[in-house]
Amino acid sequence: MAFRPTANIIEGVLDNTIPGVVRGWIDFYREGTQPLHCVIELDGDFHDDIRGRVLHFWNENPSDAGYDGSLGRIEPEYIERLHPIQEGNAGDITTNHHGTVYIEWYSQSNGRVVLNIDRSQAEVHGNEVDLSRLPPRKSHPDSFAGYLRELAIALRKHTKDPNATVLGIGDSGIYRTDESGRN
Repeated sequence: MAFRPTANIIEGVLDNTIPGVVRGWIDFYREGTQPLHCVIELDGDFHDDIRGRVLHFWNENPSDAGYDGSLGRIEPEYIERLHPIQEGNAGDITTNHHGTVYIEWYSQSNGRVVLNIDRSQAEVHGNEVDLSRLPPRKSHPDSFAGYLRELAIALRKHTKDPNATVLGIGDSGIYRTDESGRN
């Protein structure tokens, strides 16, 4: 599961001009009230296609995902659950994702957050960076596995079933993630 407030996006800017750091802000539409302004402070880098640059994105028709049913259900308090300070690890952030801009991070407050933005509603600022002059890309391939482990622990506590688990699907197929960190 992931927190997916794409419908609520008004505008945002993410900056990866400092290697290993993604900083910025995103404003999210809320029905009947002021937009939610989120500050983004992430450890990691964009993918190489936009690494070392600034990503500006917007939504020409923002709506409240909780009110408009775009979640497949009406959930009026949905965007209120998004913490205004998003700190954590950058996941995949790229403009090369099936014609969309894909932004993923692992928030200390909200877990996995995913935004999928139409490529026509985003622009990359700054000159292409000579990747050979940068340190290796700082990514967090273990972030998703760690997130699944946390889900499994929460599921066991909630259901009081010590055998409850969460399965992941990766390059090598389906795997079970346990709390010891082994996949």
